[in-house]
Amino acid sequence: MMKEGKKNVCVPILKVRPEEFKVKEKAKLSLCSSGAYCVYRLTKKNLTTEQACRLIARHLNYPLAAISWGGRKDKYGLTTQFITIFQGQPISLEEKNFSLEPVGFMDRPMGPDLIEGNYFEITLRRIKNLEAILKAIEEVKISGYANYFDDQRFRSYDPARGFFAEKILLRHYNGALQVYLTSITPSMKKREKERRKAFLANWRNWEKCYEIAERAEEKKIFDALKKNPNKPEKALQFIPPPEVAFLYSAYQAHLWNELLRRLILFQGVSWASSPGREGNYLFWQLPDEKMRDYFHQLQLPTAASKMEFPDETIKFLFLEILKEKGLKPASFRTRVLGLVRFRSYLRPAAAFPINFHILDSDEDEIYRGYKKITISFELGRGSYATMFIKRLSLQNGDTNIFFLDNQTNNNHQF
Repeated sequence: MMKEGKKNVCVPILKVRPEEFKVKEKAKLSLCSSGAYCVYRLTKKNLTTEQACRLIARHLNYPLAAISWGGRKDKYGLTTQFITIFQGQPISLEEKNFSLEPVGFMDRPMGPDLIEGNYFEITLRRIKNLEAILKAIEEVKISGYANYFDDQRFRSYDPARGFFAEKILLRHYNGALQVYLTSITPSMKKREKERRKAFLANWRNWEKCYEIAERAEEKKIFDALKKNPNKPEKALQFIPPPEVAFLYSAYQAHLWNELLRRLILFQGVSWASSPGREGNYLFWQLPDEKMRDYFHQLQLPTAASKMEFPDETIKFLFLEILKEKGLKPASFRTRVLGLVRFRSYLRPAAAFPINFHILDSDEDEIYRGYKKITISFELGRGSYATMFIKRLSLQNGDTNIFFLDNQTNNNHQF
C-alpha cells in the first residue's frame, strides 16, 4: 500500500496562465429561432460562473434570477459554457474577463441535465519525471481514476466551523447562519473578509451586524434576527435558494467522497493519497481485473432521505458515516428551507478520459530544468479534470500539485 509521502517543494504546477487550462462545455441544446429563453455562449477567465453572471446581469439590467447555467466552471482558466436569460435579447457583450455570444433560443432554461461533458486542453508544468506521467496516463486508460468531487466544490467549506448543510440537518440554525455569514475563503476580496470578521466579532449584536451588512440578503437576515432573536430559522429564509442548493450539494459531495474513501479501504486495494480540502483523496492502484471491473461498474448514491444502494456493504458504510455525524437518513427530510431539498442521484465511482491526445511535450521554458506537457481529453458530466491531474502526479513521485493564481501571484494547493 502506498501512503502519502513527504511534501516536495518542486511539485508540478497547473494553471500558470488561464489559456493553459481550457474548458469547453459540451451540451445537448434544442435550439430554435425563438423562445422564452435566449441561449448564450459565455467565455470567461479569472471569474467564477456566478461572478460572471452577476456582471452580465448588471451590464444588461436583468435580475440574477433570470440567468441560468448548468455547471460552475473553474475560475482559474479559460472556460466556455452555455447560459440562458429569461426573456433575454440576442445581443453580444465583450468585457475584460468575459464575452457573451447569442446562439439561439430554447423553451426552457439551461440546466445540468443538458450537459453531456467537457473538453479540456491542459498544460502541466515543472515536471521532474515526464516518463512517470506518461506511464500514469496509460494506467488510467485501463483503470480509470476515483471520480471524487474536487476541492472546487468545497470552496464554501469552513474547516473550523464545518458545513452549512450539516448544521441545518442537526437543527443548529444559529450555527448555520454563522457559517454562511462569517466563513472566509481565500478567493474573497479584502473588503468582504473584513466585513465577515466584523460579523463574527459582533455576533448576537444584531443591530450592529445590521449596520455592517451591505448585501440585501445580509440586511434581511439581520433584520429578521433583530425581530426574532430566538428563532434563527426564520432568518434562514432570506438566503437565496441557488446559494442554499450549492451549499447542500457541497455537503452531499463531501459524504459521497467519504463513502468512496471508505469503500476503497474496505476492499483492501492498494492506494496512493493526495491531500484535499475536505479529506484525503485515495486513488486505487488496482491489482487485478476483478477489482477493476468492480469499480468500473459501480455507482454510488448522493445523500438524501431515500437512496439506492448497490449492496448492503455500501449501505452499512454510509450509515456508519451518518452515525458518526449524529445523523440518519430521515435527517435529510428537513423542510426549514422549503424551496431546496436533498435529492439523491447515482454517480459513477470511476472516471475515464476519452479522446485523449498529447498535444505537446517539451522542455519547460518557464521552469528551467523541468519538463512540460499539454494534453487534451474529454470527461463526462460532473467529473473533474483536476482530479485526473492529481492522479497523474502521484506517479511522478508527488502527492500534491499546485496552480498559480495570476491575479494575486499566490500559489494555491488543490
